[in-house]
Amino acid sequence: MKRYIKIMLATCFVAALSSCTLGVQDQFDFKGETYSEVDPFTNMTAWEYIQTRKSNAIRDAQGRFKLVSNTNVLGATGDELDFMIAAIKKVGFEDLYNQTATTGRTYLLLNNNAFTGNNDRDVIRSVTGTQLADNSTVNPDTYFDTWTPEQLNVLKAILKYHIVTDYVAQRPTIPTYDVYVLFKTLLPKVNLNNAGIPVSLSTDMADISFSRDVDARSTLKINETGSPLPETANTLGFDENVRRHNYVFKNGIGHYVNESVRYQPYSLYTNLTINK
Repeated sequence: MKRYIKIMLATCFVAALSSCTLGVQDQFDFKGETYSEVDPFTNMTAWEYIQTRKSNAIRDAQGRFKLVSNTNVLGATGDELDFMIAAIKKVGFEDLYNQTATTGRTYLLLNNNAFTGNNDRDVIRSVTGTQLADNSTVNPDTYFDTWTPEQLNVLKAILKYHIVTDYVAQRPTIPTYDVYVLFKTLLPKVNLNNAGIPVSLSTDMADISFSRDVDARSTLKINETGSPLPETANTLGFDENVRRHNYVFKNGIGHYVNESVRYQPYSLYTNLTINK
């Protein structure tokens, strides 16, 4: 037994000495699973991508699920696009997001929170005056079926303002954090009479402002306070930070937003027909 132990010790000692003569090992260059040098959605239009962003939620026999704004919870999370998908289909705007005539558009992706939150910038509350709170049981696919023609017209206005006619990325489109850059959207401005009553749609399209956050300089801000826009656009908390940036599609680029933004109050569009 003692002889066996001595043999084992000698073997280990020799192995240790021989390891000192091994050549230098190749360097291991680790890349995480989420690492990518390419944009994964460049073979998809904005509409094709949007339709993939449905909540992984269990639905009941009526197709309903409970809204969950906590994005750490699997289910009808606020970061998905269930309501935007349904809204686009309801007003027949698929072609606006599916067009391939230009690659120079920016699509602001209104997530579920942007529709169902609890302030006046959330789409459902701003149009109907009523919010859908957490744990509301709802089927987004059919939710807009009960909206009036006037409400659907306002919904069209909201969607059109969130499509920008230029390609807006963090860099180099917005060169530094201390400038505001104005772009046009697909939404016409509203002409008002001397009493402030809407009378017609303008031939001029509504402006939108992009800037970079001073404190987080990679973050895009939309209609930031101080931008050269009317008070209806950049005051009363109507500015918004982009939540997720730079989803590159074959027909433009997309950014997620957690709240809607505006140029003029959307209520002005109630009786002014927005064309497809």
